[in-house]
Amino acid sequence: MGYLEIIIFLIIIVIALSLKLKRDRDVVLKSRDNPNEEKRGLEFSNENIRNELVIQMEMLPAEEVIDENKLVEIKDRKVLAHVNNLIPGFAQVGNAAHNAVQATQAKGEVLYRAIIPAGAKLTDSKAMDNAVRGIYHGADGIKGHANLVAVKGPTALANTAAAAMGVASMVVGQYYMTQINTELGKISQDISKVIEFQDNEYRSKVFSLLTHVKRIANFQVEILENNELRLSKITQLDSLEVKGTELLGQANLTLVEYTQKKEPDYNVYEENLGEIQKWYMYQKSLLDVLYKISELRYALHFGQVSREQCVALLPTYTQQVIDAREELTNWHKDMIKYLNIETEEKRIKRFGLDRALYTIPSLFKDEFKYKSMAENTVKLIEEQSVTIGEIYDYDTSTLYTEDVQLIAKDGKIYYLPETILGRN
Repeated sequence: MGYLEIIIFLIIIVIALSLKLKRDRDVVLKSRDNPNEEKRGLEFSNENIRNELVIQMEMLPAEEVIDENKLVEIKDRKVLAHVNNLIPGFAQVGNAAHNAVQATQAKGEVLYRAIIPAGAKLTDSKAMDNAVRGIYHGADGIKGHANLVAVKGPTALANTAAAAMGVASMVVGQYYMTQINTELGKISQDISKVIEFQDNEYRSKVFSLLTHVKRIANFQVEILENNELRLSKITQLDSLEVKGTELLGQANLTLVEYTQKKEPDYNVYEENLGEIQKWYMYQKSLLDVLYKISELRYALHFGQVSREQCVALLPTYTQQVIDAREELTNWHKDMIKYLNIETEEKRIKRFGLDRALYTIPSLFKDEFKYKSMAENTVKLIEEQSVTIGEIYDYDTSTLYTEDVQLIAKDGKIYYLPETILGRN
């Protein structure tokens, strides 16, 4: 009986080992980058592998035309290093020397393209040589898989899950932040045009706000690649948004106060125009900064928070600006009517002693009833009288949810957004 029990026990062990080996063949067990890495089980088998997609690094056919004006060169060394780690040799395949023969055959320059799919969660795979298995997660879980292979040559397109998704977010994030930083620079120039301001404390607060927001947009790579720092900057943006709304509220109230002054004197009206313009410029710039804060928040969230959530406060403060502008517009209309100003002709009816002096000449020529106005004065009246309506909008593009197209050309790497920045 003892021998029989031993034989049965050995049979059970053999069956168990056979089942285990079969499972091991069906599941991706470990990373090809680190042979000593601990085995990782995944929640699928070969039965689940369907709708496979090959993500390619390919030489673009000659007939495919790319609008080179839309290409955004990736210049930052750190971003390029991440791209190179993700797609080794990608820049090299696009250099002139490498493509001499291909260029001759194609009768033009040669471009290579690599696409990081939107929403892909990548893990290492041993299913193919020089390949990485990608797992696509949808709303209902795993949707399918992808083998990343180089069409022209043995270069693998990815090596780790974090690298693939990290590079995609970094490329798109830097693109967004570069655009925002450029627009913040324009806002800064507008504020700088405001001449010496009697309330220097307010002026310094506005510049401080803009400087801090611009600084967050400036340090692009350092923020994007450091998750803790990125989250801290999002918190800082929330604080800066509060300061911005307070400053904007003060500008709105000050503008409305001017509209309460029903001064019948033209000289007083003309003097007020200059003071109003300062607050008018601050109001416009502050609202612009708040919009940039919302767009920067979306960029730092890597698109994981909706556009609507990022701009949740903007409609309220935009409406306050619209209301203040409408009061200012109506005030100008009243003053123009009362003072007999004709902005199109850039003139005003004479008044006081001046009108008396021209009483007789005006009997023979109607033009003597008016005197010309300074061009700058007319310009201020027209600018401040514009009703903004729905002028203000925000970026609605969602590049984080789109495939990231990278183009190699002449040894340089470019990002090609699928859509341009949209406005709502």
